[in-house]
Amino acid sequence: MFFVICPAVAGGAFGAAGVDKALFISLFNAGWFVESLWSQTLVIHMIRTPKVPFIQSRASLPVLLVNSMSIAAGTIVPYTPFGKMLGMSAMPASYFPWLFGILFCYMFLATFLKTLYKRRYGELL
Repeated sequence: MFFVICPAVAGGAFGAAGVDKALFISLFNAGWFVESLWSQTLVIHMIRTPKVPFIQSRASLPVLLVNSMSIAAGTIVPYTPFGKMLGMSAMPASYFPWLFGILFCYMFLATFLKTLYKRRYGELL
């Protein structure tokens, strides 16, 4: 995000001449907030079970609903006046494919490392 999305929208790298630094910072804040919210919420599903999450094991419906609503509400924040008060800017549509790719890799890595941990220690906890 720091090297792709923010420079594309703000007009260049953070330290470069002619870059809208305030926009760069507000985009970075918004992107970091949304990415952190999604990754922290989804990693709970990755580590809560020894099985493959969402395929071999699913959380209860209330947990899935609350997590989905939290992710949706948090994703909307940068597009609201409250997000503006927090120093965020609306993320461009090009942000979301990057977000999904990063999250997919993160979830894959968490599941892979969980498998290695189980092989070594026999159980998660």
